[in-house]
Amino acid sequence: MLLVLPIGDSSPRKRTPVVNYLLLAANIFIFIAAYTAPSFEAIVRTYGLTPRYFQDDPAWAFAHDGWKLITSLFLHGNVPHLIGNMLFLWIAGDSVEDKLGHLGYLGFYLLSGVVAGVGHVLMADGAAAAVPCVGASGAIAGVLGAYIVWFPRRRIRFWYFFFFLVGTFSVPSLYAIGFWFLEQLYLGSSRMAADATGVAYWAHIGGFIFGALAIAAYRTSRALKAIR
Repeated sequence: MLLVLPIGDSSPRKRTPVVNYLLLAANIFIFIAAYTAPSFEAIVRTYGLTPRYFQDDPAWAFAHDGWKLITSLFLHGNVPHLIGNMLFLWIAGDSVEDKLGHLGYLGFYLLSGVVAGVGHVLMADGAAAAVPCVGASGAIAGVLGAYIVWFPRRRIRFWYFFFFLVGTFSVPSLYAIGFWFLEQLYLGSSRMAADATGVAYWAHIGGFIFGALAIAAYRTSRALKAIR
């Protein structure tokens, strides 16, 4: 049995990541409140993002249910789903917030989530289109896209368990996050994988691409202003 989990990075920062802490707390609190409620499945159906509704009548759905692009970001299907997302948000979010500032980071996080949700709506088909999508992974994918542009050489630490072997290792973010993105592309191109796992791979792909391109454009604009 092999288990690998990200546990941290070398992230010197100038400011306390208040927004990232609040996002972590909000995700955890909402998950506990929703998961322990007697109507958890009804909550997911009500506040989750179901692609089929948006595909059948896009104008009506976005006008009446567009808010689900935000609410779906704060729900999670189970404990492993929550822990996996929060680990990556914990590791990458503070550094991105340090670069963008508190309000800039919050706006970037939410916008990444919205773009990721739209990507999932556009690409989901078959059984996956009828399943409510929940989770912060689309927004976090945008954060990872920003992180890899800003900190490609920063090393991410992983903890591993392999039978009786336990230890840690570190990998530059360019390789660690790059491998994750290539995996999402591969799995997202397989309809069978999407239907079998219920994972919104195209939300991850869309969020990541948006995050990387947005920050690349942001850095370029700042560099041009500095030259002028």
